[in-house]
Amino acid sequence: MEPLSRRQHGFLLLILVPLLATIASHVVFYRHFPWQSAYRFPTAYFLTVATVMLSCWSVNVLIFRHFDRRLPFSYNPTRRIGRQFVVGGLATLLTFSVVFPGAIRLYSGFWPNSVQLTSGIFVCLTIATLVNGGYVGLYLIQAFRLEKQSATEALNHLQQPVQPVLDAALLIDAGSRQFRLRPDEIAYFFSTQGVVLLVKTDGQQLTTNYNSFSRLESLLPEGYFFQLNRQFIVSLAAIRTVQDDSNRKLRVTLTPALHRNQPEETVTVSRYRNAEFKKWLQQVATGLPFIPGFRTIR
Repeated sequence: MEPLSRRQHGFLLLILVPLLATIASHVVFYRHFPWQSAYRFPTAYFLTVATVMLSCWSVNVLIFRHFDRRLPFSYNPTRRIGRQFVVGGLATLLTFSVVFPGAIRLYSGFWPNSVQLTSGIFVCLTIATLVNGGYVGLYLIQAFRLEKQSATEALNHLQQPVQPVLDAALLIDAGSRQFRLRPDEIAYFFSTQGVVLLVKTDGQQLTTNYNSFSRLESLLPEGYFFQLNRQFIVSLAAIRTVQDDSNRKLRVTLTPALHRNQPEETVTVSRYRNAEFKKWLQQVATGLPFIPGFRTIR
């Protein structure tokens, strides 16, 4: 997801590059204006600034697209913005150090002096900050709109009739009996001291014959259950709220609770499983038929 289409991106370049190049060439380098005597348009400075701007702009956009693939905003916005500005700033300085001297030499016939280099660094860092800041702002606005649209679609989905979740039944060994349960009848599995407890959505609890989650893997339908930590494997039907916790952890509440005197069960998801869990939630919540009672707290 990019904040601008290729057409919008090209149109923005056609407007901003000449405008900013004109301002920078007059204010920073030439320091002479049309209303003053002996004024001549600073063509060499204008072309130099425009060339450097286009180069730095292109480099920053490439970095933005790289981070879109490796570190999307949805995983960790603060970390993404920080890296975006740090890496973008360093890349801008590197691009400037290569392009600026060559552009000055090409358009004016002489190499830049120390004052021009200092002024150029200031201009490029300012432009890089504006480009990254504007791009991040547009990206977040678009993400907000998509999230709002998804929430509206989910709200409309609430008004549709409830459909069966999954028809395929699971055979669960518990004691001397074997229970045949649909996945939507299972809230979660709880493992403690070598015993795996099955908690149904109606609150009934069954002590299974499994001593670890590894023996359950072949039984559970792919994608419908998620292992929150070493103690809980949950279904979407059990999740009531998902809330950000300290140190990038998540706090997930489940129903029914393990103890009947409690309204719900609270489970912590580590920061290492944070992104994977959110991705699973998004895929399952949109890919499976609607399950009543599920909501996410942001």
